[in-house]
Amino acid sequence: MRILAVDIGNTRTGVGVFEDGVLVLRRDVVSESLSACLEADGRDADLCVVSCVRRDYDVQQACGCLKCRICRVDVKTAPLVVHYDYPERLGQDRIANAFGAMHHASGGAIVADFGTATHLDIVDPNGEFHAGPILAGVGTMIHALTARVTHLPSPDLTAIVDPIVRNTESGIQTGAILGTAGGVERMVSEIRKRLDYSPKVLITGGYAEWIAPHMQYDEWIPNLTLEGLCAYGMRFI
Repeated sequence: MRILAVDIGNTRTGVGVFEDGVLVLRRDVVSESLSACLEADGRDADLCVVSCVRRDYDVQQACGCLKCRICRVDVKTAPLVVHYDYPERLGQDRIANAFGAMHHASGGAIVADFGTATHLDIVDPNGEFHAGPILAGVGTMIHALTARVTHLPSPDLTAIVDPIVRNTESGIQTGAILGTAGGVERMVSEIRKRLDYSPKVLITGGYAEWIAPHMQYDEWIPNLTLEGLCAYGMRFI
């Protein structure tokens, strides 16, 4: 069974090819190049599972080159209990994260997903979804600050993070990275106080590599959302 998993984000799109549940290929592309990517990698797919957080994006057009069935993540039909006031507003990637987390943490998990937004997703030991807090992502923080204060430089992210800075670029980068890491750790701590079980902390997302050295977590799973899409699709086969 060959499943094509497509995670269309606000900034970039992740594409994963799974053979019998095992990831054999991953690509990250800008969303406008998705059709060309799918045409190259999706010829032999039996199923394409898509999550999309962009309401202005035409998924059917982008996936029109595929000959297989296309399955869009839908909270209304997902085999998942969702505790959320407005389930239809819940990001499809968060549903995918829940399915991925169940594979890695049967005793419950808190998933911190570092993308355009940083959001926490909670899966309890019964496999039920609970939503956690959301804050601006690292790149979004930096962009918002430098856009509002026009004389500030926009830094490129580097591996060097030092709380004693020598220039404005380093100060902005360090503030965004350490602020996110510290904020997520505090939110995890507050969530744990409300739970009667001990969840694993899983991290994922495009900015996770910058955050990982500066916070406590149990496992970094770069392909968690794609793995969750594959698991979601398997339930409909």
